Amino acid sequence: MALDEALSAEARAHFGAGAAVESLVPLAGGASRELYAFDVVAGAERHALVLRRDPPGLEDTDGRAREFAALRAARDAGVPVPAPHWLTSDGTGIVMQRLEGEAIPRRLLRDERYATARERLVDEVARAAAAVHGLAPLAELPAAADAPAPAAIAALEDELDAIGEPHPALELGLRWLRAHLPAAREPVLVHGDLRLGNLMVDEGGLVALLDWELCHAGDGAEDLAWACLRSWRFGHDDSPALGLGAREALLDAYAAAGGRRVTLDELRFWEVLGNVRWGVICVRQAQRPTLEHYAIGRRACEPEWDLLGLIA
Repeated sequence: MALDEALSAEARAHFGAGAAVESLVPLAGGASRELYAFDVVAGAERHALVLRRDPPGLEDTDGRAREFAALRAARDAGVPVPAPHWLTSDGTGIVMQRLEGEAIPRRLLRDERYATARERLVDEVARAAAAVHGLAPLAELPAAADAPAPAAIAALEDELDAIGEPHPALELGLRWLRAHLPAAREPVLVHGDLRLGNLMVDEGGLVALLDWELCHAGDGAEDLAWACLRSWRFGHDDSPALGLGAREALLDAYAAAGGRRVTLDELRFWEVLGNVRWGVICVRQAQRPTLEHYAIGRRACEPEWDLLGLIA
């Protein structure tokens, strides 16, 4: 069945027998998922929607079910996210609200129209993160480990072993992590990819947290550290938090919003782990036969360099 026909059938099931799909167009910008914008007209109402689905050959129905459940739970808790409407009938895609705003990091960091948003974004992302981390792990997620940090290290060790290539910097990072474990924390819902590029922003500030495909149960400090990786600062290296502010500002705003008090030492641990994780992802992407993934693979040296600086 053609995509427009499948969406039309699902729209009728969701909005009523008279619902019709209009203006279906592919969107650029999805590094790992296909994106399509479309409208559903149901009576006098027009709904602006987006489909985010797995590409052919890389279907992950369990992953999309987890992502849909996380979006729904976050939305119910007041976290700014696109409203999730339905899982596609084959389980490989999510139809959600289409929001207006900008997500391209270089525009957000440089364009004058986002000057006010830049002043607010660290605080707003910290508040959103605190709200996410106020949620217990969802039933749809894999069972949470009692100690998130050792479990995260073990998973990265397994991934690196499976790749079967020598990467001494990543291996050194894993050894350092084993020797500097933080205190175990109660697992919470973690976004998993909280950074510029996955934030929808308008001139007034944060509109929504996007791209929940990596959500999991873990330590909330993981999200805060991921947002501080140099890879996501896009040239604004003197502003670790989202390329916009100081680490301390992010941690203070997070605690003020009800999150736990995360220390700089804890954040450093999770930044090292984040760089190892990003390095492993880059190496793995290089094994996929597309130019885009080869380009990501070439970046593996960046997190390797960054983690060496953090553990020196």
